[in-house]
Amino acid sequence: MAFSIAYVEEADVVEMVFRGTVTPAEVDAAMTEAGTVGAENLSNRFLVDSREMPAGGSAFDVLALAELLAALPPGVIDREAVLLSDDAAAADQMEFFETACRNRGLDVRVFHDRDEALGWLTA
Repeated sequence: MAFSIAYVEEADVVEMVFRGTVTPAEVDAAMTEAGTVGAENLSNRFLVDSREMPAGGSAFDVLALAELLAALPPGVIDREAVLLSDDAAAADQMEFFETACRNRGLDVRVFHDRDEALGWLTA
């Protein structure tokens, strides 16, 4: 599996870690599992670690994911922080994801530093 999901109790966030190339089906599975973990722990803040994920998919795939998140019921996602890869193309793709989400009213931010991302999520 190209992802793992965990609840980080001390920060009250659900962490999704992606490794390697991730298919749309895996993204869907990860989102479903993360949503379940969030609901079980009454957490609506998410940390997405994409540091080990290369660029993949198209701009349309990124837009489709932003649309999917925007279509979730209000309150499912309060904030989402995305940790950026050192790979420039992958980072550009996640920055585009941030813009697409923010244009749809979602509070999504990208970060290079995990502690900074957690600080923003818990503020």
